[in-house]
Amino acid sequence: MSTITTINPATEEKIQTYELMSEAEATQRLEACHAAFLEWRKLSHSDRAPYLRKIAQKLRDNADELAALMTQETGKLLKDGLTEVEICAAIFEYTANNGPDLLADEERTHGPKQKRGVVSYQPIGVIYSMQPWNFPLYQPVRVLAANLMAGNGCMPASAPAPACGCASCALRPVCPRTCFR
Repeated sequence: MSTITTINPATEEKIQTYELMSEAEATQRLEACHAAFLEWRKLSHSDRAPYLRKIAQKLRDNADELAALMTQETGKLLKDGLTEVEICAAIFEYTANNGPDLLADEERTHGPKQKRGVVSYQPIGVIYSMQPWNFPLYQPVRVLAANLMAGNGCMPASAPAPACGCASCALRPVCPRTCFR
């Protein structure tokens, strides 16, 4: 089976080797994510918010380790990694605090007879997102936070570059089952 090895760009030291997923394993994970999505979508926006707050807290609790990993895998300055972690935690927090109101049903009237209508924001399914490596936490978070609040399942993946392990592995333990399955 093919592999990808993360390498410290400063020292060229091998960090970790990852086996590429087979098509069957990728399909199995997608199907599991979809099964989890079928339950996740039933939660209200307000019921999803605590999950996002928990992710924000876990990011902050592990900021030093995440920043060090980003430094090791991408060559990002440690202070920039810490900033990236805080930005990501803030995105999850903002989405948790504001998502329920921003995604609330909207009543509207249309046409000369002012007919009533309702705009309702509904989940659409599993979102797959291929991300570049230069912001290994921020890139997937900007997709994850909004889509988790909207009720979608998410399968983010890093591009096949040195940081393929950082964001996905760091977020996996704190995300709902609708991710990374």
